[in-house]
Amino acid sequence: MFRWILVCLVGLCLALGADAKTKRALIVGVGDYEQLPDLQKTTGDATGYSEAFGDALGFEVTRLIDPGTIEFLEALDGFLQSIEPGDEVAFIFSGHGWSDGADNFLALTDAPLESSEFALRRQTVSLSNDVLAEIKARKPGLLFAIVDACRDNPFDTGTRSVTRGLSRLEIVPGTLVVYAAGTRQKALDRLGPEDESPYSVFTRSLLPRLSDPANPLLRSVDETRTEVATLASSINHEQRPAIYSDVSLDYCFAGACRVETGMDQETTDWVEISSAGYTAVDPCTKYARHLEHYPNGKFADVARRNLANPPCARTRLKLKDVSHFGDLNGHSDEIYGVDYSPSGRFVASASADNTARLWIVGMSADLFGETTEFTGHTAPVLTVRFSPDEERLITASEDGTARIWSAIGGEARLVLDGHQDVVSYAEYSPFGDRVITASYDETARIWDSRTGEEMLRLTGHSGAVRSARFNFDASRIVTASNDGTVRLWNAETGEQLRMVESSAVPATYATFSPDGERILVASADKVARIWSAGGEVLELTGHDAPLWNAAFSTDGEFVATSAMDLSGRIWDAETGAFLAGVQDLSMFGANWIEFAPDGKRLVVSMKGGAVQLWQLTFGAD
Repeated sequence: MFRWILVCLVGLCLALGADAKTKRALIVGVGDYEQLPDLQKTTGDATGYSEAFGDALGFEVTRLIDPGTIEFLEALDGFLQSIEPGDEVAFIFSGHGWSDGADNFLALTDAPLESSEFALRRQTVSLSNDVLAEIKARKPGLLFAIVDACRDNPFDTGTRSVTRGLSRLEIVPGTLVVYAAGTRQKALDRLGPEDESPYSVFTRSLLPRLSDPANPLLRSVDETRTEVATLASSINHEQRPAIYSDVSLDYCFAGACRVETGMDQETTDWVEISSAGYTAVDPCTKYARHLEHYPNGKFADVARRNLANPPCARTRLKLKDVSHFGDLNGHSDEIYGVDYSPSGRFVASASADNTARLWIVGMSADLFGETTEFTGHTAPVLTVRFSPDEERLITASEDGTARIWSAIGGEARLVLDGHQDVVSYAEYSPFGDRVITASYDETARIWDSRTGEEMLRLTGHSGAVRSARFNFDASRIVTASNDGTVRLWNAETGEQLRMVESSAVPATYATFSPDGERILVASADKVARIWSAGGEVLELTGHDAPLWNAAFSTDGEFVATSAMDLSGRIWDAETGAFLAGVQDLSMFGANWIEFAPDGKRLVVSMKGGAVQLWQLTFGAD
């Protein structure tokens, strides 16, 4: 079984100080491994960075080629002892790496090929604790780290149990973090067997820009990201470095940056508002104004992130942490849909093992467990939803039926058997008197929840209908389909009211905001969109694979998304800013994500056969 445990990151960490003294760089290239697969370009990378930092940027360079763990730690210790407060410090690593979900680890030449996760942590070097934290403790004026550790998967043998996602570095003021490739993307070592460049694809793009001390650092990495994506696409590979920045655009190694007269207007505006001397308006207003003028601009994500965090964010948006607190184990195959009950006391799950389950999750993190199993479907169960009073559940299955169950168990109370293909989704109306089902037969149908009689049929889609949801007063229905459209319907007459979205790729899920004023769409094009009643759209971008579903929190302030890229994400529903990642989502990815009614917990389903519970922690008022 393929196991991803590789760190796919290049970190550039800046802690800007006022009076820099000596410039010092520790540069490490590891390619000649004793057990792990060798890498071809790491020595060239280390040489190139040594020349750039030593010759062009004026750093005192310590270079290590193919060190073992002890040799590296001894060199690191000497390097740390040389750092004085205010020094400008660079750390560069090129080689293999991995993540346990909480930290990233660097693999030196003697790293083992086969080992437990517990032992592997002690046989590799923690990037955060052993390197970056130790450098920061010396109070440098600048910490600039480059870590390229995603060339090949050194543990692609099926022997590892480590399947957690990439661990992100903390972003603090004066920090710029760049990943050589996005989540679950492979950073290319070369463009093909005939590629004779001595550098990796990322390094060859960054070095010329890095070697110019007057070039603003943020511009250098932004241009590098664009070039890397272009080079990778030339061989039909997807690699786009991810940039997380809290560094002004006017920082450069030369002190005084060169401002090119050919900059476009957006960049010119951003340089101005990012300057430490810009005091015309308060920071939150300037980011909001920039976003108004350039909603899809190159700095839009940075502006949204700044607006979504203190001091700009509202108190209820001061999301501090998202942490895992429990697993619900019992299914024997992939987990698909999940749901929180209206009271928050129960969770339900649907699985490819042909069953659904109801779990007690209580009102605290230490009270949860299985209570009921629902059997009767003859094919995978795709979704499960509670009735408003929590006394019933409805399931949808690939066997072409939807079934209504008593929450205490037993055989299905009703079997809704009328669709001509897979039933992909089913749910109760807010009043519990009706249920709606969506099917691959290109229809959605409304049924009497007490008798099972079909009451209304919605037709017009030309592809499988993936979801069908009521709004808060059961007067409207929104459907999402593989035909790429999202449609709004009158729930009483079945009349189509408008086309919300039309695309060339499937719309995998659509839902209403709690107040019914907005419609949230998850799409196979890797983007979630929030549509207003007036047709304005807010895009949530950042996933690297098709989305499965998207959900509003009960207060409508947050959106959670699940996707095939092994990640769940939480977003600011007003600005579209990415707020937090749900990182531990198994090697197979997340199939579904839902908020608890109180908005402080999440339930996430895993294709690998687990249901996970997550806690949201908010900052103080």
